[in-house]
Amino acid sequence: MTSTGKRASQLLDRKATAWVVLLLTVLLTLALWRHAETQFIQGDKDNFLRVAEKQKNILITRMDDYEQVLRGGAALFAATGMPSRKQWQAYVETLELDQTLPGILGTGFALMVPPAAKEAHERLIRAEGFADYAITPPGNRDMLSSIVYLEPFTGPNLRAFGYDMFSDPVRREAMERARDTGQPALSKKVTLVQETVSGVQPGFLIYFPVYNTAPTDTVAARRAALIGFVYSPFRAFDLVESTFNVPGQIVELELFDGEPAPENLLYASQGAGRTARHVTDMPLERGGHAWVARFRSSARLEASRQSNQPELILFGGLALDLLLFSVLYMNARHRRKMRQAAARLEQILNSYKSLVENIPGAVFRSQAAADLPVLQLSNGITPLTGEPPEHFLSGERAYRQLIHPDDKPQVSAAIAEAIAKRCAYDIEYRIKTTDGFARWVNERGRVTPDESGQARWLDGLIFDISERKAAEIMIRDLAFNDTLTGLPNRRLLLDRLDHELAISERTGRHGALLFIDLDNFKTINDTLGHAAGDRVLVEVSRRLVASVRESDTVARLGGDEFVVILENLGNTADEAAAEAAELGSNILVVLSQPYRLGEALRNCTPSIGITTFCGHQASAGRLLRQADSAMYQAKSAGRHQLRFHTKDPSTTAPSG
Repeated sequence: MTSTGKRASQLLDRKATAWVVLLLTVLLTLALWRHAETQFIQGDKDNFLRVAEKQKNILITRMDDYEQVLRGGAALFAATGMPSRKQWQAYVETLELDQTLPGILGTGFALMVPPAAKEAHERLIRAEGFADYAITPPGNRDMLSSIVYLEPFTGPNLRAFGYDMFSDPVRREAMERARDTGQPALSKKVTLVQETVSGVQPGFLIYFPVYNTAPTDTVAARRAALIGFVYSPFRAFDLVESTFNVPGQIVELELFDGEPAPENLLYASQGAGRTARHVTDMPLERGGHAWVARFRSSARLEASRQSNQPELILFGGLALDLLLFSVLYMNARHRRKMRQAAARLEQILNSYKSLVENIPGAVFRSQAAADLPVLQLSNGITPLTGEPPEHFLSGERAYRQLIHPDDKPQVSAAIAEAIAKRCAYDIEYRIKTTDGFARWVNERGRVTPDESGQARWLDGLIFDISERKAAEIMIRDLAFNDTLTGLPNRRLLLDRLDHELAISERTGRHGALLFIDLDNFKTINDTLGHAAGDRVLVEVSRRLVASVRESDTVARLGGDEFVVILENLGNTADEAAAEAAELGSNILVVLSQPYRLGEALRNCTPSIGITTFCGHQASAGRLLRQADSAMYQAKSAGRHQLRFHTKDPSTTAPSG
């Protein structure tokens, strides 16, 4: 031992050392007390910010839900052209918005009306039974709009019928923004036409543009193609109250349209004006427009966050300091060894933590009990699930809740088997992260028994395999789907056709197979290029999918050849043939419509061959040959028509 070491050992042997240590530990206790007090204040603030962020995300999610309603309405226009009033009413009633998305006053459609078409438009609506219908407010303007559909078409919503929202600068700004961007647009604060003289609330509207079938790839093109807007009006207080004012709410909210100012106030919860411990402003941007949500901690939240932990640290620490002083005073000669042992233990613990945290994925240890409570968990769980490890360790969050419902049985079975056999397990499954995304993970673990051989711990590793799974799905898609159109290819078509034949064999129901070949498609490729030909094939695929039922199959064999499987057409071959003929005729009409290729419109008609089937009377390959033969008969007969399969095999295929 060196002279320094000897002096240190002698110092520890002295009673005065205990007094020095007492002084230092008291100072440490005071520092810890102050640190705990600071950490508590910061934790209280962080908790408030998390709650505020959660409430902000709830509001954003609700606004996204409303946008989806409008997108669905626009999709109805895209599918039907111009739905009737009854079709619109049926669509809105199906959504059951009063139960699923409370706070919305209605869902409607505003038609853009050029001034020259105003009188004709008013006569048309009046002819539907609305004798007093007129576009309001009256007057001459460069462009008009009119609310022609609005459901529910009762009560205050009747006052909006025929209203020209384009005449109001605030509404017009949002409508023009939606028109030019092709995206949902949120208006600034307005007073809705549905309001009466009492109980008036701030309001706003969300617009989604509806275009005709012309291209909309530029602002000018979107302006030229505009038909109108699917929109919804909202009373701000009613909407936010239905979303925010829930039992147990622990923050207060003021919602402003733009900068926080009294004239911009949209909503204020009860108690929002009180002087609070914590206040934060959070921007909410949706539909190209920004709101500001000002959150305040409620009296309930502030009361729940009161803590005597700093005082406990102070007085408990002082008591421990005195106890330590007593121990040091009586055992001074052993103090140095105790410090050395503690230092070594801390070094080992830090080394172990560093090793665990550097392992990719989440390392865990849980009890081998029924609910698998987590005892230890590395920080790798946060990038994997979006949740900090503390939520799982405290029991606030159960990892099992994140597992996809379809995968829970096999995960439980694998772990139960490992516990029963005291062995390792390796399983892949899906989880849902806190941001709503699905992720594939691989969990590998092993059971550690106690001295009696009973399962004690479950140690393991969970890591992300989403990229590998995505690659597997991509490989599978390339094997079964056409890369240009996304339709099933020949391989998947034959598989589905075999499946339909098996169902038909079991049920006795008839189906049909349509073989479609485009007439003169080679001319488009030769004159306009393969890129133009590809655009025609993609558009043909879209029209075919839109023309058949959801249960039917549309596939591309290659080139300009497509096949449609029609299932469940009737109990007899005649019924199936009649249904197939009707649908085939509709496809003839749909595919014969011009195709826009740049600035030009080109025609490309189809020839269709049809054969019916019931059970395994014919194989999938034979049915394809029959439909192909019928298609050749259609081409031989002059193209642009359909033919059913006949037993005459002499027909050959014309070129083109």
